[in-house]
Amino acid sequence: IVLEGKIYVKAYSLGGKNFTLNTIHPGHIFGDVLIYGKKSKQYPGALITKGRTKIAFIPNKDFEQYLFNDNDLLRNFLSLLSEKAYAMNLKSKLLSQDSIRDKILFWLHQQKIEQRTSEIQLNMTKEELANVLFIQRPSLSRELINMRDEGLIEFDRKTITLLED
Repeated sequence: IVLEGKIYVKAYSLGGKNFTLNTIHPGHIFGDVLIYGKKSKQYPGALITKGRTKIAFIPNKDFEQYLFNDNDLLRNFLSLLSEKAYAMNLKSKLLSQDSIRDKILFWLHQQKIEQRTSEIQLNMTKEELANVLFIQRPSLSRELINMRDEGLIEFDRKTITLLED
């Protein structure tokens, strides 16, 4: 359980590029996908902390016992696993987009649903956004400028506003 700070789950290509698979914030858990897995006991990504980070470690055997003895914890845990599976499906759909523009638009539309507004708060740098989209930062900037010039979006350092539906 992350108690303080932030942990990035990163993947590295053979060419040395890195991409952010997930960001784990305080109050969130990680390692949960390994508890009952049969194939691998290795976490699917490198865990990189951002700033001062504190975690609480609960051994699998102890956590399993807590799950069997507390129905509310079990339901919450299953809900978390379901949300993670859904998020991985979205990540897979993002990766399957044909172009940089399609990736940006897919992500923006997901954020529009999540944030319930067409003015998307970035809460990250353009470099971090490029990592989330699995593209290079200069390519992201170039496509954002093209999209702005075509009247699809407006943007500044902290927001991107969708102008079309």
